[in-house]
Amino acid sequence: MRDIHAKLKPNPFAGDTGEVDPALAAALALENKADRLEAVVAQVALSRVLVPVLAHAHPGRTADGGVVEHESVDKDVCKQAAMIAVEAPDGRAAMPIFSSAEALRAWRADARPVPVHTQNAAIAAVAEADGLLVLDPGSTQPVLLGRPAVAALATGETWRAPWRDEELPGIVSRALAGIDGLIGLRIMPGRKAETGIVLAVPEDLPREQVSAALAEASSRLGQVPEMTTRIDSVELAPARVSNTTARG
Repeated sequence: MRDIHAKLKPNPFAGDTGEVDPALAAALALENKADRLEAVVAQVALSRVLVPVLAHAHPGRTADGGVVEHESVDKDVCKQAAMIAVEAPDGRAAMPIFSSAEALRAWRADARPVPVHTQNAAIAAVAEADGLLVLDPGSTQPVLLGRPAVAALATGETWRAPWRDEELPGIVSRALAGIDGLIGLRIMPGRKAETGIVLAVPEDLPREQVSAALAEASSRLGQVPEMTTRIDSVELAPARVSNTTARG
């Protein structure tokens, strides 16, 4: 018996009570959406999360007392959780994870909370879903973790928000160079999308030219591979500036 116990791996979550980690709770309590996202990504990298696992009904017995043939269930709880994906606002599938057992029960009472390392959940999201995680779906403030953030969690790297990426403005500027009417840009947290790119245009530029410039910018950015590895979702918006500012 001693030999058997010696070979068993210790359970890193043996004392887990299902309560939210205080540091993660503090991150979730931040009012600013962008600050909350950055803090949550940084903290879940250091915390465990809970994934939902659903009970499967017994397939029944055969006439001779055997078990009816049925499809086997993957024993990897992260893969099971990825199959219960929830829909992100843009229609993509996001794997649900939870900060606490209470948050999971509020979302789905029939699911069993299983603690896992966040990195394992991120790996499953990349492999089985659309590369997205959503923390505490069903709560008043669910947090969607985009593909670059999830990829960083899966590889153990540090995620940098696009609006803090010092290289990104140069990448975007080079991609949009030469578009008539565009005279500047600013990268910031988005309102609906993860990231917003504000494009400066002269105040007297006709509306149809502004629309054409935005359409061209969107088309060009969609062809830049680095955009998909640095930004999850983006929204473009024009900002009219005075002719004096434009000349300056």
